[in-house]
This record gives sequence, structure tokens and C-alpha cells, in this order.
Amino acid sequence: MSKMIIITQRKIIFAAQLISLSLIWIFVIAIALWILNLISLSIELDDAPGASIGISLIAIPVFFTLAGLLTYAFIGLKKEEFRLLKNSPEE
Repeated sequence: MSKMIIITQRKIIFAAQLISLSLIWIFVIAIALWILNLISLSIELDDAPGASIGISLIAIPVFFTLAGLLTYAFIGLKKEEFRLLKNSPEE
């Protein structure tokens, strides 16, 4: 394959990875806001917020942890790829 095709493929893959990373953070923040809205709505309606609080104590940290791990892996792989490309001999 020519070098131009390889560079284009890398750019497409990088764009797909960035989109994936952005979407997971949008998803996690949306879930956190939704759960917080459930809690405030249950308080506003004089309902017991226990179930919403119980779900939020587990769900919000789990989703943020998973999104953080995905971000950590993405950054680590990009650093490693950059290091390998920097140390590779030029063709």
C-alpha cells in the first residue's frame, strides 16, 4: 500500500476513536444529569428519593469510571503510537 493510503486510514481511525470517546462522555454526563433530575423531581413531588439516590450512588461512579478508563486507554495508546512513530526509521 502506498504511504498516502496508510496515512488516510490512520486519520479515519483516529477520527472514529475521537467520536467514540466524545460520545461516551456525552452519554455518561447525560445519565448523571438524568439521575440528578430524578432525585430533584422526587423531592419536588414529596416522594421518597431513596431509590433514585440508591441508583445514583452506584450508577454515576461506575459510568464515570468506565469512561475514564476508556479515555486513559485511548491516551495511552496514542502516546505509545507516537513514541513508536518517532523512533521508527524513515523510509
